[in-house]
Amino acid sequence: MRIVLDTSVVLGEGQSSYRYFSELIPRLRAQKELEVELLPSPYFELPAHWYSETPGYQPIQKKFQWIPRGPIRRLLAPAKNLVEKYRQNKWFYQTQGEALFHSFFYTIPMNSKVPVVTIAHDAIPELFPNEVSRGEHMATHLKQKKMSLLNAQRIIAVSESTKRDICEVYGLSPNTIDVIYHAVASDFYWDPSSTSSLASPYLLQVGGREHHRNFDRLLECFKDGGFSRDYLLVCAGAAWSSNEWSKICRLDLKDRVVLFETPTNQVLRNLYQHSEMLVYPSLYEGFGFPPLEAMACGALVATSKGAGSIEEVCAEAALYFNPRDPKDMANTIALGLKPNQKESFRAKGFANLKRFSWDNTATRTIACYRHTLDF
Repeated sequence: MRIVLDTSVVLGEGQSSYRYFSELIPRLRAQKELEVELLPSPYFELPAHWYSETPGYQPIQKKFQWIPRGPIRRLLAPAKNLVEKYRQNKWFYQTQGEALFHSFFYTIPMNSKVPVVTIAHDAIPELFPNEVSRGEHMATHLKQKKMSLLNAQRIIAVSESTKRDICEVYGLSPNTIDVIYHAVASDFYWDPSSTSSLASPYLLQVGGREHHRNFDRLLECFKDGGFSRDYLLVCAGAAWSSNEWSKICRLDLKDRVVLFETPTNQVLRNLYQHSEMLVYPSLYEGFGFPPLEAMACGALVATSKGAGSIEEVCAEAALYFNPRDPKDMANTIALGLKPNQKESFRAKGFANLKRFSWDNTATRTIACYRHTLDF
């Protein structure tokens, strides 16, 4: 059974796509009946061990990175994309035997005869139109997403919540969708030899801060709840936007909020492990890696109720608040800071993690392939 994995969407090690494929690929390659091929990223050098001994398709776009950024590069980009799509198309038609295309982010194979399994991550743009930019780029993305979901032979939803949402939004049959959870990478688990890089106790925020991630209310809670007197708020993610830094300064928090910009997994694990808790105030998640990663590191998690998949994934191993109410958020954080709460929820978190494993993800994904191809 030939499986073509669309790893062209992998743009860096910090992305969920990188974590997903780094765990899935070795497990797929361990199955003798599977022949795994990659559609590589034209912008990121994939790890050598992801490939088989005889790699198939290789993009040419990386060879053009010497062209200076600016008008010339923008002018040549469409031509490069057309050439790359032509080469992909030719490669698909030349490959022999029945194949299946596994799409991570709603990409569609050039060869329309190839059956497709696509992953549905969430319905954030559809359910939160006022929270997410709806410019030309998003309109193009949603058009492709709809086409991908409607034309896929089977869909992998990352949670029951996501399955319900995409069925409602796109009128899909539940019978065409398999719910297959992600899991936590092995390098996020508790390290007894780890020491904190910060001298002060801190609350931790991880991941995106834009739109539905609700960062403004977290700042208000941190300030108005009085936590800024005794704790730092440590954020792990992208650089500050001008609006974020303006609000931090306006709330007089510039000495109490610390940013670890795009941390490595090792640094992030250390931040999880030594935090007082992860505060994850997202308004909606399709799955949500950070709460599970925090649990793997033994951290207490305070997060949102009624926010997509969060309660499904975290179950009884987290404290919950109303993400639209900074006062309720503050009360929940205060509860988590009481003595013995961390130890109690650490045990609950470790127990909850047993529901998620990459071995199970791979096994169920292979079953999805078999169902698609009647193999």
